[in-house]
Amino acid sequence: MFIDILGFKSMVYKSESNIDLKRVIKTSLKYFKKWESPTRWGLKNTEIEESAQKKHLDRFDITEKTRCTCFSDSIVISVEVDDGNINEVFSTLVANIADMGEYILTNGVLIRGGVTVGNLYHDLGNVVFGSGLIEVYQIESSLAKYPRIVLSDKLIEKLNYPIYSKSASYPYHQYIDRLSDGTVGFHQMIVLQVVQNSTVITDKQLTEHLDLIRDVIIKGLDSSFNTPNVYEKYVWLKEEYEKLLIFTDDNEVKKKKL
Repeated sequence: MFIDILGFKSMVYKSESNIDLKRVIKTSLKYFKKWESPTRWGLKNTEIEESAQKKHLDRFDITEKTRCTCFSDSIVISVEVDDGNINEVFSTLVANIADMGEYILTNGVLIRGGVTVGNLYHDLGNVVFGSGLIEVYQIESSLAKYPRIVLSDKLIEKLNYPIYSKSASYPYHQYIDRLSDGTVGFHQMIVLQVVQNSTVITDKQLTEHLDLIRDVIIKGLDSSFNTPNVYEKYVWLKEEYEKLLIFTDDNEVKKKKL
């Protein structure tokens, strides 16, 4: 997986005269660095899913299989996988990436990326190279476009996707979707839809996070009106925000509007 911070160059230039923005950059990059520890890739958002509980949680553990390297505004993440456990491994990877993305989005940082399955050398010394890295970089730069993570066709073919019965589902099915342009992927906000009404987040925290993201989107729209290529990314994010299915105490869908 390859992830990139959107608009990073512009953020850096603006931060030279904006102390608050400089703080956001430092906080975000330090937060990303924490994910270089393999133990960071836990099961918090995976173990709450019934589909994981029924398939033995130990098969979803990726802590000893994950490598993460951060450099400047880019992140490379790899997990050892085989055809026999790819659905379980991908479930935990997606749950953690979505959690990571939502956190930095509340701080005003947008990311996009690509994920595939392929050959890669990636060690604890942060040496990383391989055809898999080249492929995900190309996905991030040419297909992702908006603040989202896009799956390669090669990966989709190996996953149990789409599904036709509940018994065949895995936690990642709660996160990924076929998007309006035909790509399959997920965005930074989807984790809030998935973990609502669980022990992972309280109703108060859910509301606070949604409000923070709403403010980020509004601010982004207002500040990028004269920059079409940036503005369209916030328009896309706004549309996805309004698609979130957030339930009330009466189990009714509460549509989010900007």
